[in-house]
Amino acid sequence: MGEDLRVVKTKTFIRNALFELMGEKRLEKITVSEVCARAKINRKTFYSHYRSTTDVIEELENEVLGEFSAILRRGGDSILDIGAAIRDISATIEQRSDFFKQLMRQNPDLFNNGKIKAMLCRVITVSLKNAGALTDNEAALNAAAEFSISGVLSLYSAWFDGDCREELSFITETAVNMVTRGLSAYVSEEKLSAMKLN
Repeated sequence: MGEDLRVVKTKTFIRNALFELMGEKRLEKITVSEVCARAKINRKTFYSHYRSTTDVIEELENEVLGEFSAILRRGGDSILDIGAAIRDISATIEQRSDFFKQLMRQNPDLFNNGKIKAMLCRVITVSLKNAGALTDNEAALNAAAEFSISGVLSLYSAWFDGDCREELSFITETAVNMVTRGLSAYVSEEKLSAMKLN
């Protein structure tokens, strides 16, 4: 069962207030009192949902991580679905572009370190194994995953840094091509051809 509608509305007020303030100053400079004043709630209400402003951000990051994880699970850890997964992740990023812009402003390394990158690297490694990788060298598979995901996430970072001037579809297809070509040493030609068609 989902959260109570009043809780959802209150959290939305808090999140929106925090995001407005993040457009004006660094997250660590934003006080709970400022968020409450902007959200038109009292501190007791804030503290009934969160311990701090960073808790709000962490909850949002975990929600996005959950969405990305669900996208990757739909592919059943198959290398053949990596292209489709990247496209779905791009769609999520586009839908939440304001959220990501604010997070990138606060944390320029959002896509280069942390939970998002670690999760994507794990999925690529498992996918390579499930696709019958041409090597059973764990270090080589981890390095291939690191290389591929670092490239994809760097493209997203550059897109946000450039104020999203190019179409995200251009970035997405570039990412799909990078991953396909980057993994070509580890996946048979037949499997790669199938991946390009997805």
